[in-house]
Amino acid sequence: MPSFEALCGRLFGQAGWMPKMLWGGALTFIPVVNFLPLGYIMEYTLRLSRTGDVDLPDWKDFSLLELFSSGCKLALLFLGYLILPVFLGWGVSEFLDLLTFGFLGVAAYLPVGIGAFAGMYLFLSGVRSYARDGLYADAWRIREVATLAGSAYRALIFPILSFWGLCLLAFPLYGFAFFIGVLSLLAYSSALFREIEKDS
Repeated sequence: MPSFEALCGRLFGQAGWMPKMLWGGALTFIPVVNFLPLGYIMEYTLRLSRTGDVDLPDWKDFSLLELFSSGCKLALLFLGYLILPVFLGWGVSEFLDLLTFGFLGVAAYLPVGIGAFAGMYLFLSGVRSYARDGLYADAWRIREVATLAGSAYRALIFPILSFWGLCLLAFPLYGFAFFIGVLSLLAYSSALFREIEKDS
């Protein structure tokens, strides 16, 4: 199994990684324009799935239209697999809080955390399903995506916890935290799923 720490070391140890991350993080703050860094992440993941090369491509390697189109695809996967479970968890939490008259306190919001955690598994698996064959429809085969997520649940616990920890700690700089975190997670999960598929 690949090592998350080793992969991050390779990712952030290569020459010229800082400007690429700074551009991605900065653009993430700007509405509509933020589809471009999402597109960069998606294109990087597709390239990584094809070649296994973790080197970050230059931004100029892609056209604006290509980045925007890929960014829309990644945003839809993010919305369907992560944001929706978080909102469902939030609804359940609010209902529990109302039902128990606030007696459960912060424990009533456990479903939000479960939604965020489970949703990230599904999101990573959905992106992998798309990247594997380049068919976007494959990313929405929910049963297969869930099965793929289940096959890697142990290996992804620490990376997902790291992602949410980074987002919470660096919340004022959420654009940079999100861009760096999602890119790192997808790089690791791509390598992980490749190993799992090779062994099966």
